[in-house]
Amino acid sequence: MKFRLIAACVIMLVSGMTGLSAQNFITGKITERDGNGKLMPLPYANVHWLGTQQGAVANESGSFKLKRDSRGQSRLVVSFVGYINDTIVVSGRQSVVDVTLKQGSELGQVEIKERMAGSFISSLKPIKTEVITTAGLQKLACCNLSESFENNATVDVGFSDAVTGARQIQMLGLAGIYSQLMVENIPFTRGLGAAFGLMYIPGTWMESIQISKGASSVVNGYESTTGQINAEFRKPWNTDKFFLNAYANHEGRFEVNSHASHVLKEDVLSTMVLAHASTQVGRIDMNKDGFLDQPLTRQINVSNRWSYEKHGKTESKFGFSFLTDEREGGQLMKLSSKEAEENGNYVMKLVTRRAQVYDKTGFVFNNVPNTSLGLIFSGLYHEQESVFGRTEYNARQLGFYGNAIFQSQIGNDSHIYNAGVSMMYDDFDEAYGDTTFNRIESVPGVFAQYTYNPSEKLSIIAGIRADHHNKYGTIVTPRFHFKVNLFEKTVLRGSTGKGYRSASVLSENIGMLVSARQLVFREDFKMEEAWNYGINLTQTIALSDKRDLVLSADYYRTDFINQIIIDLDQAFDRIEIYNLNGKSYSNSFQVNAEVALFEGFDVTAAYRLNDVRVTTAGELRERPLVSRHKGLFTMSYATRFEKWKFDFTSQYNGRTRLPLGVPHLEHAGYGEYSPDYITIHTQITRKFKNFDVYLGGENLTNFMQHHPVLQPDSPFESGFDAGMIWGPLTGRMVYAGFRYAIK
Repeated sequence: MKFRLIAACVIMLVSGMTGLSAQNFITGKITERDGNGKLMPLPYANVHWLGTQQGAVANESGSFKLKRDSRGQSRLVVSFVGYINDTIVVSGRQSVVDVTLKQGSELGQVEIKERMAGSFISSLKPIKTEVITTAGLQKLACCNLSESFENNATVDVGFSDAVTGARQIQMLGLAGIYSQLMVENIPFTRGLGAAFGLMYIPGTWMESIQISKGASSVVNGYESTTGQINAEFRKPWNTDKFFLNAYANHEGRFEVNSHASHVLKEDVLSTMVLAHASTQVGRIDMNKDGFLDQPLTRQINVSNRWSYEKHGKTESKFGFSFLTDEREGGQLMKLSSKEAEENGNYVMKLVTRRAQVYDKTGFVFNNVPNTSLGLIFSGLYHEQESVFGRTEYNARQLGFYGNAIFQSQIGNDSHIYNAGVSMMYDDFDEAYGDTTFNRIESVPGVFAQYTYNPSEKLSIIAGIRADHHNKYGTIVTPRFHFKVNLFEKTVLRGSTGKGYRSASVLSENIGMLVSARQLVFREDFKMEEAWNYGINLTQTIALSDKRDLVLSADYYRTDFINQIIIDLDQAFDRIEIYNLNGKSYSNSFQVNAEVALFEGFDVTAAYRLNDVRVTTAGELRERPLVSRHKGLFTMSYATRFEKWKFDFTSQYNGRTRLPLGVPHLEHAGYGEYSPDYITIHTQITRKFKNFDVYLGGENLTNFMQHHPVLQPDSPFESGFDAGMIWGPLTGRMVYAGFRYAIK
């Protein structure tokens, strides 16, 4: 019946669509010809309408989107440093423009390059969006998505506990489960994937990461409350023919990433295979408590991506991925897991198997201006077998996601609307000890969104969606965004909106399971519900023709109507879990400054203040284990032609409130708060013709959280807890690696 239900949902979704999703802008691709005559993308080229300031910058793949000129201008100018400008006449019905630029002069052995920024704030999007580029991802040897935010002030990354190695993020002072994680606009870490999903996306697979704060568009669903993170993978048609990355650190972690692409038919059909293998073999116990600081791991991850394009008519992206992840942790310094279990020691074992298929297809209706239909489908199978000490936790999730978007204009392209239908279906089977948590969630939905964009100076987005949850009933999600250019280089953005989510309590709070505390479920859970409000001001100051100082300040507030409370304050021997009874809110204020002091030398400085409070044990308190203050300072320097690159990142992390009434925290010498601390990361990269070599160090201040495992000598007795994590678990680490590419 479950599979029949999924099939029925797919049929209903497809058959109910009569024409959904649209290309609002002129789109195209800017290329050049290499020495063999092959077309290659030209990243970050400029396009603008002749005689106006309406323009856009192509992305890393040379692709661009540009709003049609409201005055009917039809001449499009394309330019790039070192190339001859080209002016294209665009007809009224034309929606796709492909341009190939020629070099301005033939200078043998001279290569003209535009240096890629590590990150930037998109000046075109109404929703404030920070973009981390490929260059930014390479500033640290980020082996997966969870390690890609070390030089970013918006997203915090830490460990959920001291045993499993699971990493968690925070945005606006709240857990990452309130931020929607997408891969190319497809939800990725819902349900069972919440604990380890960030570690399932290898860093070298990604082309860029987009981070937006606050409620996102209703087109992407009702779940985003504090923000959205979207990872864009490398594309088959414009990536390296072959790429290999190898990484190793002195703690015994080894990793290999590779991908290969092939164009079967130029500009029509292409494919690529991505592969990842990693292992942690080093047994590390820097704090001498008998527990591994990092679990022993083995992960294999494979993906196959396909792209079909018929310019101006149809575009399709489809593929599949498969992953297996094995982890062993606990008291395994000198014993195998089997020997440790026989000896009565604490052992954590976890095996995950995950498979996903997806398809994204778009249709452009050239006979109707700015009109198209987009269809997105994704299927997921996630299985987890695990044991924590003497308790087993086994779970399975079967999921389906479908979204159909119709986009067109009302009168002219200043008035754009989106409308569509969506379907989410999840079948969960969970068993923790003798207790089962089985459920089916089926959520069909409809949505509509209107965009008013009369000029580059003003953009307003208003959207609403209605979804019917089979357990919680009908939910309505309104959202509103605006962007206004107060002056030529002064941009004000604002947003407000509601977010909902259905909690998967055990998988989303894996740190609770590595504890001897009793889990007490007080009541049936309601759906989590919250409002988010935010405002941002971005000011760009021109220091010279090529150098800008970018200043940004923003404030966001999240107010919960209902929240699932993981109460660590009631008693040291139990964790009580219940619906919010009182207030819960988050205030987050952040300022950023980015500047290129001189050619090749970039500096970023940021400060963030979080005021996060929640009602626990009947009293409104600071949320435990959330840092109130954060500071970030980064420097990057690249020599001419980027032969050498030097990157420096320093973070200041303020104190966090520790849970009340935990005697072993007090015995470890902690008071009400943890200490603040500073971490430093550095990396040096040497670029050769076809490969790079890099050497780096993390946590060079060698700061570690002392006693991350409470009562390690008696892990099966009351008082044992490995989930009170607020700082680094390991000290200074040195790594090295190389990247090799065939263009």
